[in-house]
Amino acid sequence: MSELKSNSSMCCNYCQRYFTSLSRFKECGHKICVSCLFQRIFINNIQDFTGVSKINVKCKCGNGDLDETLNDISSIIMKKTELDKNNKDEDTREETKMCPTHTNSYLNYYCIECFNHICKKCQADEHNDHHSHRVLSCLKLKRIIKNNIEQNLFLKFDDNSFQIICDNISAEIQKEVEMFNKTIDKVDDLIKTICDFRDEYIKKYKVELKNIVQNFKILKVYYMNYYNDLKIAKENQEKCNNINFLRYVNNISYEFEDMKIEHNETLSLKISEFTNFLDKFKKGSSKLINAHYFFTEGKRDYIMEQNYLNKVHEGFISSLVELTNERILTSSRKDFRMKIFKEDEENNVYQEVKEIKGKCGCVLYSKEDNKIFTGDANGDISIYEEKKNNDYVRVTTLSYHEKQINTLAKISDDKIVSGGNDRRVVVWKMNEDKQYYYANSIKMNRIILNVIALFDERIAFTCDDNIIYIYKQDDNFEKKQKDITDYILDQELKGKHKGMVNCLCQLNNSYIISGGAEKKVEKIKDKSLIVWRTDKDNSYIYSQSLKGHNGDITCIIQLRDGNFASSSADHTIKIWKEKKVKDLDYISYELAYNIEYPHGIYKMIQLEDDRICAASSTFQILFWRNRSGSY
Repeated sequence: MSELKSNSSMCCNYCQRYFTSLSRFKECGHKICVSCLFQRIFINNIQDFTGVSKINVKCKCGNGDLDETLNDISSIIMKKTELDKNNKDEDTREETKMCPTHTNSYLNYYCIECFNHICKKCQADEHNDHHSHRVLSCLKLKRIIKNNIEQNLFLKFDDNSFQIICDNISAEIQKEVEMFNKTIDKVDDLIKTICDFRDEYIKKYKVELKNIVQNFKILKVYYMNYYNDLKIAKENQEKCNNINFLRYVNNISYEFEDMKIEHNETLSLKISEFTNFLDKFKKGSSKLINAHYFFTEGKRDYIMEQNYLNKVHEGFISSLVELTNERILTSSRKDFRMKIFKEDEENNVYQEVKEIKGKCGCVLYSKEDNKIFTGDANGDISIYEEKKNNDYVRVTTLSYHEKQINTLAKISDDKIVSGGNDRRVVVWKMNEDKQYYYANSIKMNRIILNVIALFDERIAFTCDDNIIYIYKQDDNFEKKQKDITDYILDQELKGKHKGMVNCLCQLNNSYIISGGAEKKVEKIKDKSLIVWRTDKDNSYIYSQSLKGHNGDITCIIQLRDGNFASSSADHTIKIWKEKKVKDLDYISYELAYNIEYPHGIYKMIQLEDDRICAASSTFQILFWRNRSGSY
């Protein structure tokens, strides 16, 4: 992440605008305005926001943290609302701001990886982190955001119906408040009843205890008098002539022996039960109420833009790539031409800005060094470099193939690979003078259709059969001969495709997706998408077969959100997303979206603004964007 450019104490480090009130990240000391803080708080899905007591906001430097409570967030929302009202008529175009780093240079661009406005010099500077980032012009960014808000934002409810929902929820909350008040009244009544019972219980207890004490006193006095009189009678029996007294001392049939006090066991049990109930009540009253928020996922589908490129070539479009500065390059084997198109930011229309004549068929673009590699029908590879006037000029030609080149791929910074109708896979290496030379080749018995470079620098390619061939570099061979790179067979993936393997793509998780097509000679049809995953020893094994297409699979691309897209001659583009399957230790995929078009789709790329760009069988370049937008 690049260092923050502004050191002003009153400048927001996100939007580079000046404010009188800013929040500070304690750890790093960087500041953030209310608007940017609001955006950072709500940057994630609103569903993730509910049910928590606070939200953590990180500074873009990665070192600062803010823990915003619900009360803090409510205050931020109020400040943001007030700020929007005060600035509703204010022109706040960021492109008119001057770059704090480069003098007399305007902040006309926005880096969507650094969340920072930059100038053209910031983007071009080789020592700056932005030169390899996804950068959009401010005009285009504003247009995309505006389109997303005005056209593409797909919500289930309008403002009126949403207000009704909010009113209904408010009514439910009011009912809960009333129920709460009633519950409090019941608790108060219960406490009063318990207090009354307590007073009555104490009163009755004291009365009964007093009676017991009084009875015991009477009994005690009575027996003490009895034993005293008995003693007198015994000692003075001869002298005692009072017959009534004698009768008195001999009249008691029962003698007091002991006393036992009994309690009301039923009442004691009820009090114990009530005590246990109160304990459970206290434990269960830690969270008396809980709100469950229910969400419905907005419809996220792709819609076709009205602006498209009509019949850019005289025949089948063999290549489709995105160059720097938001340009699109197309090529065709029929007219042997490459064309470069640039989008007019004001009118949102692509226009042809350059045509490169040459025997070009397949195209490989190296973004790191801004070079174009083309493979033609004669077996030559031409390398083009961009000059100062934005023209691409052929600087060298690589020759080894004897027939048409069908596919090109980049293995590493100093290696590329090609395959063609001469049934060879050729590896090209770059020397110290940055010139490519022939390194080695793999001789096959069939025509090479596709080749891709795997992340571990293995290569995978397909021929006009139903097998995927994976080759690895022979390190021992390379040590012996430094200028030659030898590749040996590592693995063959077969048994799942019936027809030809028409296209290949490796995902970021190292999975390989292969698409089938019809073997015209044998008339064996194959409409399947096969998912291959790695096992413990890094070998590829069959994982899943995806069904949905009704025609040949023509192209597979990885999307930035982790999903992948497949196109077909059946007039569809299908978006596949990860499927969560319980107890599986590997990833499974399922169909997420289906894009339909009247004609077949044969080439696809994803542009920097996340739109899907595709070439149709009618030689048109088409554009689709996600209805919910990229930002």
